[in-house]
Amino acid sequence: MIILHTAPSFKELPSISPPCLELETWFRMAKLPYKKTIVTAASFAIAPKGKIPFIEYQGKLIGDVFLIMEMFKQTEGIDLDAGLTSVERSTFLAFRRMIKENTYWGAAETRFGIQENWQQYRTIVARALFPGAPLEVSEPVAEEFCRTMHAQMHAHGIGRHTHEEIAQIVCADFQALSDFLADKPFFIGDEPTTLDATAYGYIGNFLQPRFETPIVDNLLQRSNLCNHYKRMRERFFGEELAVIQ
Repeated sequence: MIILHTAPSFKELPSISPPCLELETWFRMAKLPYKKTIVTAASFAIAPKGKIPFIEYQGKLIGDVFLIMEMFKQTEGIDLDAGLTSVERSTFLAFRRMIKENTYWGAAETRFGIQENWQQYRTIVARALFPGAPLEVSEPVAEEFCRTMHAQMHAHGIGRHTHEEIAQIVCADFQALSDFLADKPFFIGDEPTTLDATAYGYIGNFLQPRFETPIVDNLLQRSNLCNHYKRMRERFFGEELAVIQ
């Protein structure tokens, strides 16, 4: 059994962490059985990369979404992209890298970079890190987490830009994804691949929790990306959604 250490859910969003949601979706697409454990502040001490998600598998702790997927590809022969041509594989890998290494920071900007939004998101982070603790205890730690995110954004480079410039950069990613998806149900056509799991995990975390920013407003105008999010959510998390609703 795989034990998945992941971030908590929020309403219809199975995880408030884009890479966590990406990996859990991939597990479901691959039909890999797993048990989910919700991380807290203490979990980062045992995380092999100091980040989430990570898994326990065959007595080992393994981190990083890409490396986890590659491990199961090698050990279990699982390849959700087996039907792709070499050109399609290359294109999909490039899109995944774009989403994970660039588009992601737009979600960080939306949640942590805009003070009005952070005032709302802070409680979610505080309760995730220290479930059950009074907010007067957990919110100062959440503030430190926010400062860490600002430092990471600055080190990456995206945090050196204005809000307007960040929106311009991230919305160009949305444009590329939307153009490539076009009117297809999934990025390759009728069946989802790893790129669909990545897009769902990251796009979903722009849409929930819902904040009003130029980045989110731009995404909401791209109906094919929003419909892709709904399609993936209903296909792979439909039973949980039915319970919630």
